[in-house]
Amino acid sequence: MVNTHRMLHRAWEDFTVWGWVKRNFVNDAHPPRVPRKGRKVWTVAQLQVFLRCVRSDRFFALWVLEATSGIRRSELAGARRGLLNLEAGTLALEATRVSVDGKVVESDGKTENARRVLALDPFTLAALRSHVEMLDRERTEFGPDYRDSGLLFCWEDGRPLHPDTITRRFKKLAASAGLPEIDLHDVRHSYATVGRDAKIDWKALSRRIGHSDVAFTMRQYVQTDLEADRQVANTLAELIIGGSLASVDIGRAVSATAHAGADDRPPRQESSEDTAASAVPRLQIRLQAACRKPLP
Repeated sequence: MVNTHRMLHRAWEDFTVWGWVKRNFVNDAHPPRVPRKGRKVWTVAQLQVFLRCVRSDRFFALWVLEATSGIRRSELAGARRGLLNLEAGTLALEATRVSVDGKVVESDGKTENARRVLALDPFTLAALRSHVEMLDRERTEFGPDYRDSGLLFCWEDGRPLHPDTITRRFKKLAASAGLPEIDLHDVRHSYATVGRDAKIDWKALSRRIGHSDVAFTMRQYVQTDLEADRQVANTLAELIIGGSLASVDIGRAVSATAHAGADDRPPRQESSEDTAASAVPRLQIRLQAACRKPLP
């Protein structure tokens, strides 16, 4: 239900841009709320293990691109070879391909946050250059039987790569590498989390991963885990308590405070009940003394 709502919402966004409708009526429909599960991410070390283990996979360049950009599965499946500029070191993202009930639905990605140009780091660029050279060889070998889809990631004969195939292949490769089980989309979360920990500018990070709102990115990836909170606590406490206070013996300080409090207590005021209680034994003493006196 939620995926269907997302697909329809994206389609009507396109209809609005094209002028076919005046507004996106899907905004009036609210999908059922799905309880958010705890987000799973890989560490930098685990991402590196994965990339080393998939070095010989046909789609090695795809896995590198995902790990170094955090783009969506739909963007991986829809990436066009013609939009890869090896000289400038960039990849323009426009078209997307999503899976709805097993069928591929294509979109031209005309929404503002979907269309963007990614700068590629040297390693990713080298992996993509090698990938393109492989595609050229395969196209020559297949000749007229080659099915040119124009996609950057495809099969040997040019057939498009199904989005669901990307997910299944990722799961299989991750299991073979002995890594904790996560979803493909969690690699995107891992990328954003690494960026957060590296103190990357929120606006730059938000734009790179395709979010339309910086505040949304901050809400998604603000540090909420215990270790991050502990780091904040330690850092701020060091700034506030540092210096001479840091050498104070807490145990002795607390004990001294307790003794000082006892000495500073005002004398206890007797209540009427206390006065009455103390008068009883005094009366008893007087009676006993009177009984011991001799009679006249």
